[in-house]
Amino acid sequence: MTVTVLIVFGAAIALFQPKLLSPLYLLLICIIAILGAWLLSVKLLPPASSLLSFSRSRQWPQRTADPDKLVDRIVSEVESFIADIGESRGAVSDPDIRQELHRRLGSLLEKDTRPQIGIQTQEVTVLLSDLRGFSLIAESYSPLEVVDMLNRYLKQMYAIIYRHGGTVDKFMGDSIMALFGAPVKRRNPVAQAVRCAIEMQIAMDSFNKENQSLGLPTLYMGIGINTGEAVAGKIGSDLHSEYTVIGEEVNLASRIEAYTLRGQILISHETYSRVKELVYVADPIQVSFKGRREPVPLYELLEMGDPYNLKVPGREARRSLRVDVNIPFTFQICEGKVVYSESHDGRILNISTGGMLATTFDKVEPYFNIKFRLGLTSLGGSSDDIFGKILMVRKESGLYKMNIEFTALNPEDAAAFRHLVDYIAQGSLGPIFLQCAL
Repeated sequence: MTVTVLIVFGAAIALFQPKLLSPLYLLLICIIAILGAWLLSVKLLPPASSLLSFSRSRQWPQRTADPDKLVDRIVSEVESFIADIGESRGAVSDPDIRQELHRRLGSLLEKDTRPQIGIQTQEVTVLLSDLRGFSLIAESYSPLEVVDMLNRYLKQMYAIIYRHGGTVDKFMGDSIMALFGAPVKRRNPVAQAVRCAIEMQIAMDSFNKENQSLGLPTLYMGIGINTGEAVAGKIGSDLHSEYTVIGEEVNLASRIEAYTLRGQILISHETYSRVKELVYVADPIQVSFKGRREPVPLYELLEMGDPYNLKVPGREARRSLRVDVNIPFTFQICEGKVVYSESHDGRILNISTGGMLATTFDKVEPYFNIKFRLGLTSLGGSSDDIFGKILMVRKESGLYKMNIEFTALNPEDAAAFRHLVDYIAQGSLGPIFLQCAL
């Protein structure tokens, strides 16, 4: 009882009237409060479900970590005391209070009280998502607009991943790596990962509507999913460590994501085999990866049937109007983040705001990316770098015909392409192209 009273008194004064405390007394109260909270969390905690229910009734900010973590359970207990004190002066609603409390307790207690997770090999489903052409788009807006746009995107995606039992392993700029089946094992992690991916793509519609209202561009996301054995555990040193998974299956998930188009979800054969009774997919594509002797089949996820009944939204940019042209261009082949120095000559036969049909004498492989530039009078010069993915290659009369979908071009170039397509569609070709430049 004494500890409880000290916790209530000390936490209330420390958080709401800090000026009343001397530094020494404040330190003493904090130590007692932390010790008492820890004892309560070990011996006196009610079930986690009742804590979460209580938290919702108090309208605390949404949790930022796994609710199964001991830190969040301790915070919930301390929050209940603070909420009781704060009733006389209104509900505690400032999220900064909770975040600071979470930070202090987490840094002091997590190492000693949280069960240690050893390095182990286990099956995990890895979901990797990435915004197509975000770096090029970001160059056209102020840093504050870019950060705001990225934060809104990450907040929405995190909420969906969390809701489906996933754990965000890391944010890498505009990329997200999420784990299903580790570190917390839940029911049907593969199905939950697939369902999560579809809902992430659905959420992009509302996100882009908000972007349009703010005068910001439409963004497209690609998602790759793979299931397999990986080494999981805390990696790092005493100074810094974090839970993560490593291994070839994680690398494969990253490579699958790199092959996705705008608004597309690609899943590996292993993932598909676990959910094939639940999903509808397009015909598999065979992709060659380094380190793999045989091509790897990838499946484009289209729908998820009963009991989920979810459909991946169609992207109009992938079905835009094409117009016939006859334009020489020079391009380079890209694989992942690597742009090969060798240049290739080709000719564009038709073009749209979303892609083009082109030919080249040089042998090319499907599912590789290309990089090129075009000179447009509507741009007053050359475009910025334009990236596209080769979807299909067929050889005719000694030429390789390539169906290419644009994966990244900046907003000014996209507007110029729309102008070009409209101009040609109206029968007024004119001197639109000045030159082609690498």
